[in-house]
Amino acid sequence: MTESTPKGRPLDTDLTQRVLATVRSHVEEFGFVNLSIEKVASEVGCGKTTIYRRWPTKPQLVAAAIIDNIEVGEVPNTGDVVEDLVEHAWQNRENFRRSKNRSGNNGLLLAMFNMDVIPIISDSFMQARHTMGREIIARGVEREQVSGELDHDLIIDTLAGLTLFRITLKPEATGRTDDEIKDTYRSLVRSLIGRQS
Repeated sequence: MTESTPKGRPLDTDLTQRVLATVRSHVEEFGFVNLSIEKVASEVGCGKTTIYRRWPTKPQLVAAAIIDNIEVGEVPNTGDVVEDLVEHAWQNRENFRRSKNRSGNNGLLLAMFNMDVIPIISDSFMQARHTMGREIIARGVEREQVSGELDHDLIIDTLAGLTLFRITLKPEATGRTDDEIKDTYRSLVRSLIGRQS
């Protein structure tokens, strides 16, 4: 299966996937700054121009490799705004978990926050996730489960911030179960929306 470039030249999707996987591996091992397009091309078995034709800059290439490894997900609709927001946050958590390699390195997460990479990821992924969060809260307002007077962006940003903080700077203790971690999210959501239970 191939994709077409704007000029109609077909792209090899298998090659594209190999390049993105190799970039993820190299960013984990060497970091964003030390990522060598020449080494990626050599390992994959293509020319540098093949890579630059798809992604004109290193930030675009790294952003594509990160986005290829994460999922926007579906908007949860359990009927309860607390559970929907917990599930929404959990989808973010699972994306961050996938971004960490098996050795526990955070190379992709660090690359995600490079000043040239983050706007690309924001435009193509983070804005979509934020819109989903706002949809959950708007539905909660319609169901009278949350006040329309609350700062909805702050609620979404707080959940995303907790997820990022706990994954990168303060990883969860290995003894905590997913259910226990979700209970932490439930407590936070209830506090943010002013609901006791």
